Amino acid sequence: MKTIDELYNNLTSAYENENLNKITGKIIELYQNRNFQEIRSIASTISEYVYIDEEKDSKCFSKLIVLYHPDKGETFREELDKHYSANNIEALNKYSHIFLLKDIENICVSKDDTNVDYQSESVWENERTEGDFFYDEDEIENEEYYDFENFEKSFYNELKLRLYGKLNVEFPPYYLEDFEDFEMAGCEMETLDGIQYCIHVITLDLTGNYLTDISELICLSKLEELYLANNDIGYIDSLNGLQELRIVDLSENEIDDISPLFELEKLEFVNLIGNPVPQKQIEKLKEKNILVIH
Repeated sequence: MKTIDELYNNLTSAYENENLNKITGKIIELYQNRNFQEIRSIASTISEYVYIDEEKDSKCFSKLIVLYHPDKGETFREELDKHYSANNIEALNKYSHIFLLKDIENICVSKDDTNVDYQSESVWENERTEGDFFYDEDEIENEEYYDFENFEKSFYNELKLRLYGKLNVEFPPYYLEDFEDFEMAGCEMETLDGIQYCIHVITLDLTGNYLTDISELICLSKLEELYLANNDIGYIDSLNGLQELRIVDLSENEIDDISPLFELEKLEFVNLIGNPVPQKQIEKLKEKNILVIH
């Protein structure tokens, strides 16, 4: 077992910006090439120390970047100094997950992972259990459960399909007030109609849909994590009032103005990869000590 001096010295070296740049550089490279399986594998490697939901690609990437981004290097090293001064080896050990990534440069990057599946597992289980409303996948093969041609691909309708497997079911909008977490990635969703009722939602994943208008999000005042990667979004004005927002993934959209994010005091991380955002605006976010990937 390492002494506290050995552990502290090794951690201080591991959390130098050069090593943090190596780690985040590889993670970003994997993300840009859609090698999500490799990103999940990295999350699994450190799972003994840090829990990251490996099944949610955007969340997995965001959490890893926040853990290792060099912009936070000084903060990491100050925390190590504090725990060392307090002779707190247990607290220092919690940072040891970085040692498990010493060979991260050896991970091979392939071009565009064709196995990406945005139908991420939701907070609702996929199989029916006694007393619940979830549908069996075999049921939706029957036409009475699914009308593939004539329904609006809205948040409200896609949620009903995910919950019940059919649209002709009574589902009062006020039911949506009870949920704090929505996983609605890859639903072919085109509008957010109905999401305005989700007034208590904290985490919202809308990755991989066909959204262009996100104005309904303005009502979600408790939202802390928002994942909107791989949509067709051009304007984000509705985000300027979401004062609890900490993490936002806007990657692979068509956004060229991120000024609505400037007044969000709790914002910690923004993913802008694949958007034509002016460098001047990116620098303004960074001046506020926000981690920005672009």
